[in-house]
Amino acid sequence: MVKGLGYTLGVFIGFPLILVAVNFLFFRGNQVTQKEVGEYIANSKIIEVRVSAGITPVWDVYYPKITQGNNVKVIIRVDFYSPEHHKYMELITFDGYDFRGEYHYDNNRTRDVIIYSGGNFLVRANQVQWNDPAYGTEANPVPVFGVKVINSGTGDSQVAFDVPDDLNRIFVEQYLDHFLSKEDFKKLFG
Repeated sequence: MVKGLGYTLGVFIGFPLILVAVNFLFFRGNQVTQKEVGEYIANSKIIEVRVSAGITPVWDVYYPKITQGNNVKVIIRVDFYSPEHHKYMELITFDGYDFRGEYHYDNNRTRDVIIYSGGNFLVRANQVQWNDPAYGTEANPVPVFGVKVINSGTGDSQVAFDVPDDLNRIFVEQYLDHFLSKEDFKKLFG
């Protein structure tokens, strides 16, 4: 009886407390708020960029927090130089947030193929980062988030690339929370 009670307390109280502590200590990120996400997007401009075909994306797996079930997410970064804007840029997307269709397919896989095929894209760039001389170099490209494809090398329907506003908010939130350095976060939001 006492053994069963100890097991029950461990499962229903101890384990959840451990998860909370681990999330707090190791998966805190920048603690971005929805207000900051909205501010980042409001201070952004939409620009057209050309991405050359065949640029290899860099994939990094991350865990936003420890939870029950599959919580693995992937950030995909495509670095390129824009001669029109005279800056290096990094087109950022995420796997694990845009599931569609009958088979719950991650649409970002299609988006990655379209980016790899090259073309002209509308992207969102934060104006503070755009105007900061520390950004735009090969070592520190300006982060941009896809909005719409204008012309792609795939020849397929372009709608699969388009990033709706609610999904763009999630991408920006993940970037600000998990990938923007604390120093740059403070520069943006004080």
